Amino acid sequence: MTDYERKYLTVDEVQRLLVRDAPIEDRLLIQLGLSLGCRVSEIVSIRLRWINSQVIKIWDEKKDEFRYCVIDIVTFEFLQEYLRSHYSVPQGFKREHQRIFYFGARTANRRLKKAFLDVDIPKDDVVPWRWHTLRHTYIRRMLDSMKDRGIQFICEQTGDSPATILGHYAIPSIDERVEVADKYSIIGGASVL
Repeated sequence: MTDYERKYLTVDEVQRLLVRDAPIEDRLLIQLGLSLGCRVSEIVSIRLRWINSQVIKIWDEKKDEFRYCVIDIVTFEFLQEYLRSHYSVPQGFKREHQRIFYFGARTANRRLKKAFLDVDIPKDDVVPWRWHTLRHTYIRRMLDSMKDRGIQFICEQTGDSPATILGHYAIPSIDERVEVADKYSIIGGASVL
């Protein structure tokens, strides 16, 4: 097994993934992965009836129970656009029982790998080409943006324990520490932000 330099995507890599020319279901799959931080099996099993505005009920396979996750407004609007274009069904069809994606976890992983290839995200010893990379990206972004409340929020969204989150993300690399120090540096008593 290869030791990768990092387990998450940079902001530039995320942007390239989200704006690439691809089928809408591929773009939505990646957007939901980055917005929810859920496992691939949890994303592809979402049913229409589990979506309630910006709250999505997710079946947590590890714990055998539902948990409630939130998505941002941009992802919600994109999801609504996708549902309008893909689920105009004939009268009498019970669409609320349908899953939002017609494919499974293996196909989702193949589509993600193709997306990484399409936008030239380097694979060799840099970042792994797998679904967990989206989960790691989500967690990294949330830790960076939410500070102290981030861990509790991440645990609720991903279903992971605080020990798992802290075990993987508590010790930043030297480059990350330099970046944070530069970002929050104080010059003459005033923050450079």
